Amino acid sequence: MTNISEIAKKAKVSRTTVSRVLNNHPYVKADKRDAVLQVVKEMHYVPNFNAVHLSKGKTNIIGVMVPKIDHPFFSQLIAGIGDACNRYSYSLLLHQSNNDLNQELDFFNKLKYKLVDGLILGSTISPAHVLDDMSGYGKIISCEASESSKIASVFINHESGMQLALDHLREQGHQHIGLCIGNAKSGVGVNRKKSFFQYQQKHQLNWNTDWYFDGKYTIEDGIHVARALFSLPQRPTAIVVGSDYVAAGIIYEAKKQGVPIPESLAVTGFDNQPISEVMELSTIHQPIKELGNTAAELLYNLINNQEIPSTNKLELKLLARKST
Repeated sequence: MTNISEIAKKAKVSRTTVSRVLNNHPYVKADKRDAVLQVVKEMHYVPNFNAVHLSKGKTNIIGVMVPKIDHPFFSQLIAGIGDACNRYSYSLLLHQSNNDLNQELDFFNKLKYKLVDGLILGSTISPAHVLDDMSGYGKIISCEASESSKIASVFINHESGMQLALDHLREQGHQHIGLCIGNAKSGVGVNRKKSFFQYQQKHQLNWNTDWYFDGKYTIEDGIHVARALFSLPQRPTAIVVGSDYVAAGIIYEAKKQGVPIPESLAVTGFDNQPISEVMELSTIHQPIKELGNTAAELLYNLINNQEIPSTNKLELKLLARKST
C-alpha cells in the first residue's frame, strides 16, 4: 500500500508538504501541490482513515446494538437513529447481539478501543456493573430504563403502557388475563412483567401460570402460543401481548380454530405496527422512531461535551380496535 513517504519521494517534496496537500492546507505552492496530486493519482493512493480518525480523536461513527435487526421494533428504532445520524453526518455501525452476553461484551470493545465515538444500546442483557465499567471508556445511551447510574437513558414508559392495556381489558369486564412478552431478561421485559403482576395483585385478577409466555417475537410464535392456550382446560378470557406480530399470530390461529375474537379471547398488542391495523388489533402505540431519534440526539450532545438529562421518558397511548 502506498504511503506518504513514497509519494513525497516520487514528487520530490517533503512529507510535510504531502500531508498539507492531502489535508487541503492553503499555504502550499501551486507547482508542489500539482506534483503531489499527480503522484497521488498515478499511485492510486487512498488515505488511511483509521489513522486520520486516530489523529483527530474522532471517528464520526456511532455504534448501535440491538438483539434482532429484523424485529419490527428495532428496525424502526434504527431508522430513527439513522435519521439523526444523517443530520449530523455520522455513520452507523450496527451489531446484532442475539441476546448473547458474549456478543454484547465483544461489541463494547468497539467503544473501548475508540473504533466508535459512542454507543446506543437498543436493548441489553449486560448487568449494571458491566455497563458501569463500559461507561468509563466512552459515551453510551440506553434505549431502556437502565440499572446503571452512570449511563443516561431515553426510554418508553412501559409501565404506563401495561396499565393502559390492563385498564382497557378490565373495562371490558375481563378478570382472567394472560401475559405474553419477548425477552424477559431485558429492561423492557423486566418492566412489563413487573408492571403486569403488580397490577394483577392490586386488582386481584385471576391468575394461572399456564397463562404466561416469554421469548416470543414472531407471528409463528403467536400461533404456538394460541395452540398452547386453546389446549388448556381453563384459559384466560384476554391476553396482553408484547408484540403486534405475536398478537397477529394468536388471532390468526384463533380464527383457524374457530375461536371468536374478542368474544372468547380478547387480544391487545404493543407497538402499533402496520399489521395491527390490518388485523384490527387493539394495541399500545409506541413512538419508536422518536425514541431512536432522541437517543441519537442525546448521544451527539454527549460526544460534544454538552450536558443532558440522565433520564428521558416517552409516553404511550392506547388504540382500541376490534380485537378487544
